[in-house]
Amino acid sequence: MSKFRRGFWLYPLFQIPLIFLTTFLTAALLFWLLGFGRPPVAVAIALDLSHSTYQPQEFNASGTIMNLEIKAVEAYVEKNASERIGKPNQIKILGFASNVIALTPSFEENKETIENELLNTMNNPNLVNIIGGGSELNLAIQEGIEALTTITNRCRELLIVTDGAVSVDPRVIKDAIQSQVKINAIVIGVNAPEVQAAVDQTGGIYLSGNENNLAILFTGKLFNNFNSNWRWIVFWLGLAWIALMWTLIMPLDRYLLQGLLKMPMNLAGRLALGNALFWTAATPGILWKVYQIFNLSLPFLSSC
Repeated sequence: MSKFRRGFWLYPLFQIPLIFLTTFLTAALLFWLLGFGRPPVAVAIALDLSHSTYQPQEFNASGTIMNLEIKAVEAYVEKNASERIGKPNQIKILGFASNVIALTPSFEENKETIENELLNTMNNPNLVNIIGGGSELNLAIQEGIEALTTITNRCRELLIVTDGAVSVDPRVIKDAIQSQVKINAIVIGVNAPEVQAAVDQTGGIYLSGNENNLAILFTGKLFNNFNSNWRWIVFWLGLAWIALMWTLIMPLDRYLLQGLLKMPMNLAGRLALGNALFWTAATPGILWKVYQIFNLSLPFLSSC
């Protein structure tokens, strides 16, 4: 016969934390399954259309880097329309070489509108002369920032795609930070340390690969990151961990410390309670570190 007259599950010290534990785990599960807490996003995509992205007389020809960039954007637009993410991303597409032009005139979330506007612009026979052949990345970043600053109540993401290891003016990085714009980059075939530095300073994502992987990078890593609600899931799991430690006070006290280790009742109770208090104090610091490592913002302080 057990020396304990009542089961620990009959005490409020076990029941109340268990209720909180169940609530927090349910919240984490619902946020994961239903996508609650995903931020509203505006994305400006700046594509490198310089001479290095196509052969002479093959502007936007099938198989060129330029054409693969366009197809990657189309894949992103397709996923944006098909995924259940609350509000679809608002998307504006820019092209840059010696000059920067808008391939779509405004931020838009409708799939057909974006695709038709992009197709009409790319089929303009004068586009190759208008845009030139250089690679003015700084001008493209500045134009992207200016476009995004017209958007309110959405997270601002600038995605640049280039095949060159060009320099980035510190002034445009400063403008991006002040305008709360994250610079993200896909660099094709080369290493671009200055581009990566700009991405790191603004909290974006830097990816490198070959042109054949562009669609996967667009629809996988980038789309999922822009529309992630992991900061909320991590938050609920952190609270669930604290609730779990409080739920375990009586089981630890009775079965581990008193039962298995034969500790006296008063010492066992203090250790079990101390364990819960320790994790209650330590978990916020651990969560803060996790948010820093994965470049996440606190969910209740910012929507982005």
